[in-house]
Amino acid sequence: MLFLNSPTAHIRIPIQSWKTQRDSRIVKQDLDYSCSAASLATLLNEFYGQSVTEEALLKAMDKGDLRASFEDMKKALPQFGFKAQGFAASYEQLMRLKAPVVVYLKHRKDDHFSVLRGIDENTVWLADPSLGNRTYSKAQFLEMWQTRGDKDNAELAGKFLAVLPNQEGITAGNDFFTKTPHRQSAQATQQLGFRNIP
Repeated sequence: MLFLNSPTAHIRIPIQSWKTQRDSRIVKQDLDYSCSAASLATLLNEFYGQSVTEEALLKAMDKGDLRASFEDMKKALPQFGFKAQGFAASYEQLMRLKAPVVVYLKHRKDDHFSVLRGIDENTVWLADPSLGNRTYSKAQFLEMWQTRGDKDNAELAGKFLAVLPNQEGITAGNDFFTKTPHRQSAQATQQLGFRNIP
């Protein structure tokens, strides 16, 4: 918190480090192979208001130090009051979603899971357990997400896992997923525009 004090005004300005902003509302993965558990924990905690740890989800998946699959995640979720289903989809189908989902990616040639928390025609916002809050252009996202067969055929080219409550009393929040994500560079671009104003 920064305090500005002058004879005419007293102002409090909240200040956060770049790292705090980058990792806000994300359960970061502690292990190389735990992106699945960290992604689920992020979705359950931030969208459904739960308090689930990456460690508890890893234990429920019972994979040791092996990477998990959508099927492993699906089998573990009932212990926490949730159910899940995996789907193959196109980008256009992803844009119709109204809630965050876990997406399967090939990131730098490695299998990876992340949480889709915003999408529109041009921009994708991921709550990534390794990289933090990241925005990508549609083309950048498709390069990672289109993992099923021929990348030139966009129909059902990627996979996601939808997670829903399996019991009464669990409600979804409305501030974790958006249909209007903004590129992280948008503010910098706007500031450059201000510099050109005489």
